[in-house]
Amino acid sequence: DLLLKGKEKISFMRRDTTAFALFGITETMITELETALTAFSGKVTDIEAKNSQTEVTQTKNAKAEELKTAIRNVMKRMELRFGKNSAQYRQFGTKALNRKSDSEVFITAKVVAKLSKIYLPELTNTGVTNAMLDAIIALCNDFEELIQEQNDKIWERNFLKENRIELGNAIYTTLVKYTAIGFEIWQTNNTAMNNDYIMYDRASRN
Repeated sequence: DLLLKGKEKISFMRRDTTAFALFGITETMITELETALTAFSGKVTDIEAKNSQTEVTQTKNAKAEELKTAIRNVMKRMELRFGKNSAQYRQFGTKALNRKSDSEVFITAKVVAKLSKIYLPELTNTGVTNAMLDAIIALCNDFEELIQEQNDKIWERNFLKENRIELGNAIYTTLVKYTAIGFEIWQTNNTAMNNDYIMYDRASRN
C-alpha cells in the first residue's frame, strides 16, 4: 500500500513541482523520496525471510530425527547388553529423548558416542561398531551447524523486519508531510487537484 500510494503521490508532486518549490520542496527532495521508495520495494519482505527461516528449521528438525534414530539404535543394543534399568544404561541420559530440546539432543548424542566408545569392547557382540559411533559424531556436527544456521536466520529475519519498518516509517512520514503541502496548495482553488493529495478517504478508513 505504501509503494502504491507513494508512486501515485510522487507523480502528482512532479506535476506540481513549481508549486511545491514555493514551499521549499525541490525536485531533488522529491527524487530522494522516490529513491527511498525504490530501495524499500527491494527490501526482503518478512514473508520471504520467514520462508527462508522455515526451510532451515525443517532441515534442522529432519536432522534431529536422524540423530535420535541413531541414538536409539545404539541404546537398544545397550539395553540388550546391560538392561534398561542398569547403571550403565542410565548414565547415557537418553530418557524422554523426544521431549529434549535441540541443545539437549546434541549433548545427549555426544555423551552416547563418547560413552559407547568406552564400552565398545563389551558391545562388540551387540553390533555396535566404531563406524556407527563416528556416524553419530558426524550427525552431531551437521546438527550443530543447522542449529546455528537457524539462529542466524531468526536474527536475520528480526533485523530485516526492524530495518524495513524503520525505513517504511521514515518514507511514510515524509510522504504525509509532502501530501499535506500538496493539499494546502490546491485547497482553495482546485478541488480535483486537492483530492489528489488525500492519503486515505473516509470510506477506506472505515
